[in-house]
Amino acid sequence: MPLKQRIRTVLSFPPRRWTDMLVIGAIAMRVELALRGGGVDRAARLGHLRLGLTGSSAPRATYTPESLSARDIEKLDTAWRLLRHGPFNGTCLRRAIVGGYLLRRHSPVLRIGVAKSGGTIEAHAWVEVDGVSLDPEGSDRYLVLSEPWRIS
Repeated sequence: MPLKQRIRTVLSFPPRRWTDMLVIGAIAMRVELALRGGGVDRAARLGHLRLGLTGSSAPRATYTPESLSARDIEKLDTAWRLLRHGPFNGTCLRRAIVGGYLLRRHSPVLRIGVAKSGGTIEAHAWVEVDGVSLDPEGSDRYLVLSEPWRIS
Protein backbone atom coordinates (compact mmCIF):
# COMPACT_ATOMS: atom_id res chain seq x y z
CA MET A 1 0.00 0.00 0.00
CA PRO A 2 1.49 3.38 -0.95
CA LEU A 3 2.47 5.74 1.86
CA LYS A 4 -0.13 8.33 0.85
CA GLN A 5 -2.91 5.74 1.16
CA ARG A 6 -1.58 4.56 4.56
CA ILE A 7 -1.64 8.13 5.84
CA ARG A 8 -5.23 8.60 4.62
CA THR A 9 -6.24 5.37 6.32
CA VAL A 10 -4.70 6.40 9.65
CA LEU A 11 -6.22 9.89 9.46
CA SER A 12 -9.63 8.35 8.87
CA PHE A 13 -9.44 6.50 12.18
CA PRO A 14 -11.11 8.01 15.24
CA PRO A 15 -8.66 9.48 17.80
CA ARG A 16 -9.08 6.50 20.16
CA ARG A 17 -7.43 4.29 17.52
CA TRP A 18 -4.50 6.71 17.29
CA THR A 19 -4.05 6.27 21.02
CA ASP A 20 -4.36 2.50 20.56
CA MET A 21 -1.57 2.61 17.95
CA LEU A 22 0.76 4.34 20.41
CA VAL A 23 -0.06 1.88 23.18
CA ILE A 24 0.26 -1.13 20.85
CA GLY A 25 3.59 0.18 19.55
CA ALA A 26 4.91 0.42 23.12
CA ILE A 27 3.61 -3.07 23.95
CA ALA A 28 5.20 -4.49 20.79
CA MET A 29 8.57 -3.03 21.74
CA ARG A 30 8.31 -4.49 25.26
CA VAL A 31 7.35 -7.88 23.82
CA GLU A 32 10.33 -7.79 21.45
CA LEU A 33 12.71 -6.99 24.31
CA ALA A 34 11.18 -9.75 26.45
CA LEU A 35 11.50 -12.30 23.63
CA ARG A 36 15.12 -11.40 23.02
CA GLY A 37 16.02 -11.21 26.70
CA GLY A 38 14.05 -14.01 28.27
CA GLY A 39 12.33 -16.06 25.59
CA VAL A 40 8.74 -17.03 25.03
CA ASP A 41 7.94 -17.72 28.68
CA ARG A 42 8.99 -14.23 29.76
CA ALA A 43 7.16 -12.56 26.87
CA ALA A 44 4.01 -14.56 27.64
CA ARG A 45 4.13 -13.43 31.27
CA LEU A 46 4.55 -9.83 30.11
CA GLY A 47 1.46 -10.22 27.91
CA HIS A 48 -0.54 -11.78 30.79
CA LEU A 49 -0.87 -14.97 28.77
CA ARG A 50 -0.88 -18.49 30.08
CA LEU A 51 1.39 -20.63 27.93
CA GLY A 52 -0.82 -23.55 26.91
CA LEU A 53 1.44 -26.52 26.28
CA THR A 54 -1.11 -29.23 26.90
CA GLY A 55 -1.06 -30.98 23.56
CA SER A 56 -4.58 -29.99 22.51
CA SER A 57 -6.06 -26.83 21.11
CA ALA A 58 -9.47 -25.26 21.27
CA PRO A 59 -11.89 -25.66 18.41
CA ARG A 60 -12.36 -22.72 16.14
CA ALA A 61 -15.64 -20.89 16.37
CA THR A 62 -17.10 -17.48 15.86
CA TYR A 63 -17.32 -15.13 18.78
CA THR A 64 -20.58 -13.98 20.22
CA PRO A 65 -20.91 -10.40 21.42
CA GLU A 66 -20.61 -11.63 25.00
CA SER A 67 -17.14 -13.10 24.38
CA LEU A 68 -15.36 -10.16 22.78
CA SER A 69 -16.67 -6.63 22.70
CA ALA A 70 -16.62 -4.48 19.58
CA ARG A 71 -13.85 -2.49 21.26
CA ASP A 72 -11.77 -5.65 21.80
CA ILE A 73 -12.14 -6.52 18.12
CA GLU A 74 -11.24 -2.95 17.14
CA LYS A 75 -8.06 -3.10 19.25
CA LEU A 76 -7.06 -6.42 17.67
CA ASP A 77 -7.66 -5.01 14.20
CA THR A 78 -5.48 -2.01 15.03
CA ALA A 79 -2.73 -4.27 16.38
CA TRP A 80 -2.75 -6.57 13.33
CA ARG A 81 -2.61 -3.56 10.99
CA LEU A 82 0.21 -1.91 12.91
CA LEU A 83 2.34 -5.04 13.33
CA ARG A 84 2.31 -5.69 9.58
CA HIS A 85 4.57 -2.68 9.02
CA GLY A 86 8.12 -1.81 10.00
CA PRO A 87 9.80 -1.40 12.37
CA PHE A 88 7.77 -4.18 13.93
CA ASN A 89 8.52 -7.84 13.49
CA GLY A 90 4.93 -8.95 12.97
CA THR A 91 5.43 -12.69 13.22
CA CYS A 92 2.61 -14.85 14.51
CA LEU A 93 4.29 -15.12 17.92
CA ARG A 94 4.52 -11.37 18.35
CA ARG A 95 0.95 -10.86 17.10
CA ALA A 96 -0.31 -13.52 19.50
CA ILE A 97 1.44 -12.03 22.53
CA VAL A 98 0.39 -8.45 21.74
CA GLY A 99 -3.16 -9.62 21.01
CA GLY A 100 -3.21 -11.61 24.23
CA TYR A 101 -2.10 -8.53 26.15
CA LEU A 102 -4.98 -6.54 24.65
CA LEU A 103 -7.40 -9.30 25.71
CA ARG A 104 -5.81 -9.95 29.11
CA ARG A 105 -9.11 -9.51 30.98
CA HIS A 106 -10.35 -12.63 29.14
CA SER A 107 -7.52 -14.84 30.50
CA PRO A 108 -6.04 -15.71 27.08
CA VAL A 109 -3.93 -18.79 26.40
CA LEU A 110 -0.90 -18.72 24.09
CA ARG A 111 -0.58 -21.83 21.94
CA ILE A 112 2.47 -22.80 19.92
CA GLY A 113 2.11 -25.57 17.38
CA VAL A 114 4.10 -27.35 14.71
CA ALA A 115 3.25 -29.00 11.41
CA LYS A 116 5.26 -30.88 8.81
CA SER A 117 4.79 -29.55 5.29
CA GLY A 118 6.76 -30.70 2.28
CA GLY A 119 9.52 -32.19 4.40
CA THR A 120 10.00 -29.06 6.54
CA ILE A 121 8.78 -28.30 10.02
CA GLU A 122 6.67 -25.15 10.37
CA ALA A 123 5.76 -23.46 13.64
CA HIS A 124 2.84 -21.17 14.42
CA ALA A 125 1.55 -19.29 17.48
CA TRP A 126 -2.00 -18.19 18.23
CA VAL A 127 -4.23 -17.09 21.09
CA GLU A 128 -7.26 -18.81 22.53
CA VAL A 129 -9.90 -16.97 24.56
CA ASP A 130 -12.78 -18.60 26.40
CA GLY A 131 -11.91 -21.96 24.85
CA VAL A 132 -12.02 -20.65 21.27
CA SER A 133 -9.08 -20.11 18.92
CA LEU A 134 -8.68 -16.61 17.49
CA ASP A 135 -6.76 -18.12 14.58
CA PRO A 136 -8.63 -20.77 12.62
CA GLU A 137 -5.44 -21.85 10.83
CA GLY A 138 -3.66 -22.54 14.11
CA SER A 139 -6.07 -24.94 15.71
CA ASP A 140 -6.80 -26.86 12.51
CA ARG A 141 -3.40 -27.21 10.89
CA TYR A 142 -0.85 -27.31 13.72
CA LEU A 143 -0.32 -29.74 16.58
CA VAL A 144 0.19 -28.00 19.91
CA LEU A 145 3.59 -28.45 21.50
CA SER A 146 3.57 -30.34 24.78
CA GLU A 147 5.74 -29.93 27.81
CA PRO A 148 8.11 -32.92 27.82
CA TRP A 149 7.48 -33.77 31.47
CA ARG A 150 3.71 -34.09 30.83
CA ILE A 151 4.02 -36.67 28.04
CA SER A 152 3.41 -40.16 29.32
